[in-house]
Amino acid sequence: MKGNMIRLAAVLMMAFEGHHLVAASELAERQAKTASSNLFSGQFCDYTSFQASVVGSRLLLFGGNLTVNKGANSKEKRELESGFQFFSILLNQTFSTTSNLNSFLKREPDPAAQKRIASMRDGGAYSYNGSIYFYGGEQLFNAADDNTIFKCTPTSENIVWDPVPVDGVSRAVTKGASVDVSTEDKGFYFGGQNIVPKGADSEQADKVLNNTFLNNLVVVGFSENKQTYTNITAPPSKATPLAQSNLLFVPAGKEGILLNLGGTDASGNGAWETLQIFDIATSTWFLQRTGGNLTSGRSQNPGVGTCSVLISSGSNHYVYVYGGSNRSAGQSQLAILTIPAFTWATVENDSFPSKVNAQCQLVGDRQMLIIGGSSSSGLNDCGNNSFVELLDLSSLEIVPNFPNPAPFVSPPSILGVNATTPIDGWTDPELQKVYQIQYQTVAQRKEGGGGTDKKAIIGGVVGGVAGVIIIGVIAIFFIMRSNRKKSARDVKEAVAEVKRNSAIAQPFLAQPSPGFPSPAFPSPGYPQQPYPPQTYPEQPAPEQYKDELFEAPPNQVPSELPPAEAPARPTELPG
Repeated sequence: MKGNMIRLAAVLMMAFEGHHLVAASELAERQAKTASSNLFSGQFCDYTSFQASVVGSRLLLFGGNLTVNKGANSKEKRELESGFQFFSILLNQTFSTTSNLNSFLKREPDPAAQKRIASMRDGGAYSYNGSIYFYGGEQLFNAADDNTIFKCTPTSENIVWDPVPVDGVSRAVTKGASVDVSTEDKGFYFGGQNIVPKGADSEQADKVLNNTFLNNLVVVGFSENKQTYTNITAPPSKATPLAQSNLLFVPAGKEGILLNLGGTDASGNGAWETLQIFDIATSTWFLQRTGGNLTSGRSQNPGVGTCSVLISSGSNHYVYVYGGSNRSAGQSQLAILTIPAFTWATVENDSFPSKVNAQCQLVGDRQMLIIGGSSSSGLNDCGNNSFVELLDLSSLEIVPNFPNPAPFVSPPSILGVNATTPIDGWTDPELQKVYQIQYQTVAQRKEGGGGTDKKAIIGGVVGGVAGVIIIGVIAIFFIMRSNRKKSARDVKEAVAEVKRNSAIAQPFLAQPSPGFPSPAFPSPGYPQQPYPPQTYPEQPAPEQYKDELFEAPPNQVPSELPPAEAPARPTELPG
């Protein structure tokens, strides 16, 4: 009887509160049950080779290798979790990184048991219209066809996984650099290494050809119900083939530019002193030298396995590069590149944990999440590596609480702030021309009439008016020639008529400033004489870039994830 009353009360509550409240309750119950049963019973050690993407207010983490500590002796009890890793962090809530992970990190349903869903390492993740598209990477358990990638769509009831055909490029590439550019409805993937897919053998992973280094840029374009894939091969003289580099979007140029740095090539070098830059509008590659200092300890640069974010303030952009294989305990884990000064600076702070192969995500207005990774000190310190760290990009301190509502302020100690040109000059003058164009998002360009050049319109109007005046003068000439016997009074009237017509058109011309009359149209009281060369004040810096990731309408995403139980997962990860 008591059980029946409880069930009846539950039914009444559902009717009163509505379906969404019940869905939220079921979701919380499912996540709590999942977390307590198989995720947080041990301690996170390493989480590497995964992808992170933001949909709406939710940060989703996919794939990769997760190692946990399931015993007191971490060196003996470190175990690699089998199956597909899928976690989420809500970015519309406050949380503390010092709290138990259960309070803000959730495990989502695991699709690895489904035969056609890949379990991924590396690769790129791109968000569009509420879905996440994956490109490249090693696909464990079930190597997909060469022309197939996968799409994940969180809905109000479940998480839908679908294969997506790839046309024009091969998906069989891994360890490349990816960046999601939602303001352009595009994603980019540069470099990496080739893969030989092993077909339908679900017990084997893809085979990576370790001796291959690529310099291809794959452009993924998104529109309603359609994706396009384009491969742009970079000239080796402009873009060295690299693996595990960092690709960032800089809001400069007509459609933005891509900045590629770090990584490694066949000789073990990466792009640090000279950076690779791609102009999206013209599909052109450039090189740009940098200044400053990247040395820390005995290492000249951070090495491979870094992660990075870019944040803008006015006409300056700052690239924060964290961790790397060359940085160990006691060395700088953070390097900052200032643009357009293109100057490096390192930040020494003993509280920064040594990390390699972590993921960095810009969250809020001034913070960077450093997620996962492993210790670059080689100490196998399972208990000393935090799964999540939060870096304040203004104070340059590791902080516990998210978010910080204060606006971003550039650190005063960083070199090159407010510089208008590179300290060592532009390596390519054509890049300077690209950079000086004010960036507009694809939506802004469409609102502006498809990017019509206002200067061209004004020039056409001015040219047309000038043509009218010239025609008038020619007409006067022929009138005078054919009517020499007419009185001077008649000629003066004809000239006056032309002047009246030109006076009507004159407001459309650029008007001379007081004290600087146009030589073509002398003003009363200003004698016609040569003018000394005029000097003009320096052009003001471009207006502050507004991050369209925050101003554009967010991708639609359900407030809650599915209530379904996680399906069975493989018990072993192939070697």
